[in-house]
Amino acid sequence: GTCRIIGPDGQQILYNSDPPQSGNQSGTSSSRSITVQVPSKFGALAYSSRAGYITGSLNHSSKAEAQQAAIQRCQQGSKTPCKAIAWVRNGCVAAAEGKIKNKFVVVDGAGHPGTAEQIALQNCRKGGLTECKILAPEGCSLP
Repeated sequence: GTCRIIGPDGQQILYNSDPPQSGNQSGTSSSRSITVQVPSKFGALAYSSRAGYITGSLNHSSKAEAQQAAIQRCQQGSKTPCKAIAWVRNGCVAAAEGKIKNKFVVVDGAGHPGTAEQIALQNCRKGGLTECKILAPEGCSLP
């Protein structure tokens, strides 16, 4: 038999499994479909431009919850006001830092596992920044 799981983004995953067992020994089998809804997971990054401090929070049930947790962690760590700069749903997020006119700028990137850092670096370069480097390594929020 096949078990079908459909995630919040509508993507379908099929798993092979043994057919269900029953007391029916007539040799006939019936097929039924069960759909399982997988809850979304959210992550966010928060940054203090005053302190140059960045942190994140992962695996929350809502975007607002993830952003609030990231802001709170940032403010506790930097002792300065922080702002949510990026968020992700069922994916990964990272941040890069680059330089333009003697000023450092933070750029985010989000994507599938293993791609967020590369996307952040690409976004940094596309923004005309130089000396791009990863500031916050990839963190993932996955169901």
